[in-house]
Amino acid sequence: MALKRAETAAGNGAVQTNGEEHDTFEFRENPRINAQIDGFIKQNPKRWDFIKSMSRERLERALVWEKVRGYEQRQKLGDGLLKKIEQNPALKKDYDALMKHVPEDQRNRVSVQIARSLVFSQSRGQKQGANGIAA
Repeated sequence: MALKRAETAAGNGAVQTNGEEHDTFEFRENPRINAQIDGFIKQNPKRWDFIKSMSRERLERALVWEKVRGYEQRQKLGDGLLKKIEQNPALKKDYDALMKHVPEDQRNRVSVQIARSLVFSQSRGQKQGANGIAA
């Protein structure tokens, strides 16, 4: 299920009540995702029962924990990729050449994407070279 801000007459996706502004969300249904969820529930009835027994606060905290873990994993991967770039002068040169074309306000967002592309393309090239395939 995806979250989408419900647009209001003001067009800002927020509702004002008693002088306070509150976000409102509209849930979109995705039949493919719903089918995957239903399949998981059928295959894991005990897990589903456990999930249903959780309090709302516990469910909310579990969801936030999953988001935190995912964010930390992405950070760790990004840090590792950037470290590999720093350790390889040829990759560092390519990285710097690509980054100079990126607007300053977008550099944080794309730096890991560029590092990932360079490191993975280098890895593919090394594998192909090891297999006797010209890179």
